[in-house]
Amino acid sequence: MEMRLNMENLTPRCYKKNLLLIAGIVWILAGGMVLKLGLDVFLSLRSKVIISIIVSIVIFYIFFNFIFKKLVNKHRDRIADKDKEKLCIFSFFDTKSYIIMAVMMTLGITIRESSFVKPIYWSPVYIGIGSALFLAGILFIIQWKRWK
Repeated sequence: MEMRLNMENLTPRCYKKNLLLIAGIVWILAGGMVLKLGLDVFLSLRSKVIISIIVSIVIFYIFFNFIFKKLVNKHRDRIADKDKEKLCIFSFFDTKSYIIMAVMMTLGITIRESSFVKPIYWSPVYIGIGSALFLAGILFIIQWKRWK
């Protein structure tokens, strides 16, 4: 008997419901890492603490309500609409979302590692975005629990 080796057989798959769990875990971990980077700087601040808190809250509100919450629903609906019951474990995102994620990571690392933007300015942004990512991850897990 001849055994054919093709990529379709090698693709790691899971039930589409579980893509929501995977997305939730990934977003919680990513959000936690970004939040930690921002908090490490914030906790060492001696000045502009109130302003940093306000900026963090505004950034959180904008990113969570106008971007991440919508993305959670978009990806939930996209996954639910797939015909196959088992999908590639990396398909919790579509190609466009992976590109956006790569651009955001590159921009974040560049800003953090350059001396162009001081940590006092990027840390509230990291706190806001990290918190929004973390909460979006929780929303993915809630969607996973509610899946019918």
